[in-house]
Amino acid sequence: MTTTETIPTATTTDTWTDELAALKARYPHVREPILAALNLLLTDPNITDDDAKARAALRGVRITAASINGARNLLAKRETAVPTEPTVPPATERPARSRRERAPEPAVDAESLIKQVVGKLQAQGNAEAERLREAMRKAMRVLAGAIGEA
Repeated sequence: MTTTETIPTATTTDTWTDELAALKARYPHVREPILAALNLLLTDPNITDDDAKARAALRGVRITAASINGARNLLAKRETAVPTEPTVPPATERPARSRRERAPEPAVDAESLIKQVVGKLQAQGNAEAERLREAMRKAMRVLAGAIGEA
């Protein structure tokens, strides 16, 4: 005995394209696979990755696990978004806090800063020169030893 599978007919309302168009309008800079995955997550939040890929493939959209993960991140941001209407009535709003003034910064002595930088540069230069002198002394000893052996 064979089993027959029922195929949805055109009488069922298909809102996929409408919802996807609304998501594209809301998130114009998000790639289509992520929006398709978001559309699937909005209809079924507990959908598995494989089922989501299969459903998107039926719609002609190829989504990956990364697309689904991006859609989940987008969904999380959407759920934690601040509502557009104020939750506190305007009459009970708290007054804005005034900013604390910054304490004046101590005066900078430019001359001493320049002297410190110059001193550091000279110390680094002297250290490098001494390393070079020591390397030349070693090279001269090696050459003198090589000449003496020959």
